[in-house]
Amino acid sequence: MKNKQHTMRLKFLLICLFIFTLGFSQNTAIVTGTVTDKDMNNETLPFASVAIKGTNIGTNTDENGKYTLKVPAGSHTLVFGFLGYENIEVPITLAAGETKIINKSMSSTSVQLNDVVIEQQINREKESALLVDQKKAVEIKQSIGAQELARKATSTVEQGLTKISGITNVKGRGIFVRGLDDRYNYLLINGLPIASPDPDKKIIPLNYVSTSIVESVDVFKTFSSNLYQDFAGATFQINTKKAPSRPTTVFSFGVGYNTNTTFNDFYTDDSGSGFQNFAGYTGNSREIPNVYSEDNPLAYNATPEESANLFNSSWTPKKSTAPLNSKFGISHGQRIKEWDKGNLGVFLSFNYNNSYLYQSGVERRLSSEGNAQQDFKSKQYDFSTQKSGLFALNYKIYDKLDLTFNTIYLQNSSNAIAEGLGLNNSYTQLNNTPFFIRDTKYTENRVAIFQVLGDYEWMNRKHVLHFGTSYSDGKNSVPDRRVLVAAGNGENAEYITTNGINPFKFYQELDNSNINALVEYKIGFDHNEENDQYQSNVKIGYNTDLLDYNFFNRTISASFNGTPDQAIINTNNPEAFFQNGFANGFLRYRNTPDPTMDSNINQFINASYVNYTKQWEKLLIEVGVRAEYAIREIEYRLQTDNVYDPHRIEKYDPFDFSPALNIKYNLNDDTNIRLAASKTTTRPRLREILPTVYQGGDGNQTVGNRLLKNSTNYNFDLKYEIFPSNSEVLAIAAFGKLIQDPIERLFRSTSVGYLESFGNFDKAYLYGIELEGKLNIGNVFKADALKDLSLGFNGILMDSESKTENNNNEFGQITNKERQLQGASNWGINADISYEFKSGENFNSTFTLIFNTYGKRIYAVGVEGADDIYEKPINQFDLVWNTEFNDHLGLRFTIQNILDEKTLFTQDATKEIQFPDAYSNVYESYNLGVNFGLTLTYKL
Repeated sequence: MKNKQHTMRLKFLLICLFIFTLGFSQNTAIVTGTVTDKDMNNETLPFASVAIKGTNIGTNTDENGKYTLKVPAGSHTLVFGFLGYENIEVPITLAAGETKIINKSMSSTSVQLNDVVIEQQINREKESALLVDQKKAVEIKQSIGAQELARKATSTVEQGLTKISGITNVKGRGIFVRGLDDRYNYLLINGLPIASPDPDKKIIPLNYVSTSIVESVDVFKTFSSNLYQDFAGATFQINTKKAPSRPTTVFSFGVGYNTNTTFNDFYTDDSGSGFQNFAGYTGNSREIPNVYSEDNPLAYNATPEESANLFNSSWTPKKSTAPLNSKFGISHGQRIKEWDKGNLGVFLSFNYNNSYLYQSGVERRLSSEGNAQQDFKSKQYDFSTQKSGLFALNYKIYDKLDLTFNTIYLQNSSNAIAEGLGLNNSYTQLNNTPFFIRDTKYTENRVAIFQVLGDYEWMNRKHVLHFGTSYSDGKNSVPDRRVLVAAGNGENAEYITTNGINPFKFYQELDNSNINALVEYKIGFDHNEENDQYQSNVKIGYNTDLLDYNFFNRTISASFNGTPDQAIINTNNPEAFFQNGFANGFLRYRNTPDPTMDSNINQFINASYVNYTKQWEKLLIEVGVRAEYAIREIEYRLQTDNVYDPHRIEKYDPFDFSPALNIKYNLNDDTNIRLAASKTTTRPRLREILPTVYQGGDGNQTVGNRLLKNSTNYNFDLKYEIFPSNSEVLAIAAFGKLIQDPIERLFRSTSVGYLESFGNFDKAYLYGIELEGKLNIGNVFKADALKDLSLGFNGILMDSESKTENNNNEFGQITNKERQLQGASNWGINADISYEFKSGENFNSTFTLIFNTYGKRIYAVGVEGADDIYEKPINQFDLVWNTEFNDHLGLRFTIQNILDEKTLFTQDATKEIQFPDAYSNVYESYNLGVNFGLTLTYKL
């Protein structure tokens, strides 16, 4: 009886809840529709605001101009708004449970109502929103947002940028823009600079930055005075994600398969715990012993007994089977507090991914007669990890204050083993056996970034104060690198030392910190009552930037202690040879005093700028000038100094002015002509001015030049662009650059290889044409059946020249005193075609085919009569299939590098070929395999 009463009560409760819910739902209604742009032939208008007057109820139209709004039943005033357009008020009366469709067309001749507070939050993740931004901007720029990055299955910013015209990736040297490498580019994150933890890169390598924390990336190809003066190729601005308007949680998990690597034999350095290696953190397992630390600059010859216990690492790599690549991520964002005049939001994200990569091929060094001085069969194993994290706190008071606090964490690691076997004429102790080298190298880079950014406006945006500050702490660590050389390989190889080069361990640490700040005041003039915009404005700004680099490196040789009992080594298990040598007293670790082991670089930039912008009916002009005083001090010692001598100081303090002009002329509502001209500066990379010798392991060395000068750049751009709709663009741009004192690599012969250094060439120039297009095939052919098909393409045609005088002794070793710029292709093409299929309200599937290629380009400069080394074109073809099954579940399937073409570098003979039958111009070749990927996402 009690159970029956309990059941009846439960049924009664459920009926009451149902009636209550039904009653509540019957007190609401739905208004939906599409907003179009009257000035663009009634194309849909994305990101327009739709709100109920006098309330906080509102939304934005999606990329197709559609909106849906749930409102209380009754009579209301519906307000449609878009920045620069006339607000439209529509009285509506809705019955409970009713759904009403209201479509509206908006015009740009507008009056904005002041009694409705509508938050205009443009979603810069969308391709269409970024095109609108590109159309309105005064400078020449291109952007790629999270939507396009996902559609093209790019997991890092570096991969995404290669989809933009004039941008390519060169092996080991990062992003090139219009033929200009990493040295000529600059990076901002949310408008503030970040110091790179990698001494070989000027900006943070963009493969560190996961696209999962990125809202969009802007590529500024022309200079404005509010940008840093260090500009020639482009300034990249990464805009990180912010708190969304609605609570959103996303989980993702993915796996990848590589045809070269997955489920095959794989070798890694097994120092440290299994979890540490998987996570990409070295911990304490590769720490440098105290006797060789920075605190002990003198030579230390360890005894054989001591040597046996100095290090925790092994000379023998660990063999395993390469598993699937994997990745996972989690993000959450929401507004944690909201009121009628503002909101407080938060966004958190953490992402991890790893990659197992094996490649094999050949590596050769050729003379001018085509003879191979080195001819190796090469293998490389690389287990890499990338981690990125973001915590963002956004505080807004509408029409007054926008404040953001960001904490960003970027970390990557590389656990790499490279092997070469073959001819090496630089070594004399080979006894007619092949030369063997194994380079075991673990690298870890990390940077932690803390930012505060804000905008404060008053008097209806007549006055705007933009401010920000950032602190970043970075570290590059190469702990316990091991380079083993032997005559032959396998069980009966011979341990060799020759020309003073022993197998060695190497440690490198770079600690850097960066503090910077900006403040900018903008005042508007000539207020236009019709569109509530100021027709002209003046910006006055100040930047300060303090960089501090501390560099330490140490080389520790594994040397014979007297005459060895035996020198036979099994290269498959070299650790047994070392332990036997220590136990029997014929091997030990030692180092020599190195006064160049540590150096410091300090750079302090003070900059101010003024910028004037004037808008006429069709003409927009921006003119500005920037002044930068950059003091750089290098603290160093020469090899001939004593380790206890005070550091020498090399000071360089140029004061430079950079004028800039940007002009945009509207031929009509959807066509612009742009013109830009500027003078800028290029500063060298850290490695290029660091007076410390870096050992390559194969006899080659690198040392910086503390006397390098900055380059001076003169830039000119002209662009014509058409926007057929809010989601389409066609553009052609011409550009030219003259670079005075460009920085180039120098090579000089040594007894065991080459010494690489750096110097200033006389001048270089480049010029070319870029094409860009994003089109809807249905619009092009006026066919509704093709509306779901879209085409994107961009390309570049260019030429360049870098030259110096023949009598310039500094570059006497270089073969070609006039040649193309390193890394500059004469042409390049990126193209993609997408088909979108929708079914019902929630199912959405997109197929995208992507194609990339480029012309041959100089990879490295030839020396001593040998020709330049060229990288041959590669055709890359990818397939991406993105599917959203409903509002929660999504799946992405990718096939990348479908053609799997061989990466090929060649170097032609410049003299009569000495041995024609044995001649080959191949300098290096390998292939990377085909990558298959599957990623599952779930949204709450």
